Amino acid sequence: MQDDTKTDLPAICHTQGDQELIELAKRSGFSPDAAEAVAAIDAVMHKVRRSIQRRDFGRQVMAQIDPTLDVAHLDAISAIAHAPAYIEDAKVEVTVGLIAERLAVDPSRASRISAELVDRGYARRVASQQDARRICLELTSKGKRFIEAVRINKWNLFAQALGQWNERDLVAFAVLFERFSNWSTDDGGVAKSAANIKRLFEESEAAVSEAEPAGAE
Repeated sequence: MQDDTKTDLPAICHTQGDQELIELAKRSGFSPDAAEAVAAIDAVMHKVRRSIQRRDFGRQVMAQIDPTLDVAHLDAISAIAHAPAYIEDAKVEVTVGLIAERLAVDPSRASRISAELVDRGYARRVASQQDARRICLELTSKGKRFIEAVRINKWNLFAQALGQWNERDLVAFAVLFERFSNWSTDDGGVAKSAANIKRLFEESEAAVSEAEPAGAE
């Protein structure tokens, strides 16, 4: 018998998720279709993460623009350009320390990257308006043109990927994507998840220890 409650469901995602995750989702109370969707989301996220980690796009961009630079320089240029967008106080100035924080590198590495950007004309050192003893960084005209090219290309990619979507799908995706991302952007949720992983791991370790015969390694 056909389930009329499913007649309005879209086609199942072409990406196939991990079967073990599907079974785990089912045991957690998800319907078969919902379990497959959850596993498909996980598989798509894995593809995206792998692509980001490889940094293929960034490497190719820098190879075309300036082979002497790498993706760390691209990240630093972006950090200089967009720093106010990430900071509640837009008056905060861009220092080597801020670049180190944004790139998650040590200050000495951030200093070398910054110096190389200055040497190649993408950034310049400027005196702080708040503390004359401090040196800050800002983009040169060349750096601004580069960032603008990156921004326009990003829009072109979005337009190519989403241009054929209708308004309803775009709005629904934006709302759902934001809702979904909350689990990874909420510090409290991340901390709770980390603690839960620790608990589950310790429970499995204890279960293995209890099952092993005395004296076994």
